[in-house]
Amino acid sequence: MKRIYCTCFLIIMFFVGCVTQRTSTIVSCNYDKKTNQTNYMVFPYGSVSIPDQWERTGYNKSSRQQFFRNKEGVVIAIAFGPSNKFEFNANNSKKGFQFVKAFYEWDSQYFVNSLGLKQVLIEENDTDNYIIWRIYGEYDGSQVDTYFLVGDKRGIAHNYSLTRTDSWTIEQKIEFLKRLYLVK
Repeated sequence: MKRIYCTCFLIIMFFVGCVTQRTSTIVSCNYDKKTNQTNYMVFPYGSVSIPDQWERTGYNKSSRQQFFRNKEGVVIAIAFGPSNKFEFNANNSKKGFQFVKAFYEWDSQYFVNSLGLKQVLIEENDTDNYIIWRIYGEYDGSQVDTYFLVGDKRGIAHNYSLTRTDSWTIEQKIEFLKRLYLVK
């Protein structure tokens, strides 16, 4: 009997060790016709329900962004990940809204300094830990107009971007991003 308990203990410790290392993720994406939304999940980091039907397209491994397109041609990118995996927060000193501000400064300055684009801060919310901003201008002969929302939920960065939205008003773009982040 003692041997069985020992074996069970070792198996449990093995699985606990695997879970705490978290070297891999489980990803799922499906369209729910009843609710008319596309559900995207990256376990153990986060999930989101996107209104309407969206098709998964490309994936950027370095930024962990999954791209989606709807029937209108609107493109969104979604990424979840631990906030301490970003170069500006490797020591995990920035948490909550402090992390969000640092992410915004780091990401927006890349677009401004490296690509010559313009940026504008649209909304800051230190209660729900998110910032919305816009990057726009011309780069490499193409017009760029992308809206971003970055947030932090319990040490997990949520990064959403929205582009190719000429038929949407500015208010619709902002509300769409906020819905992705705020709806539980």
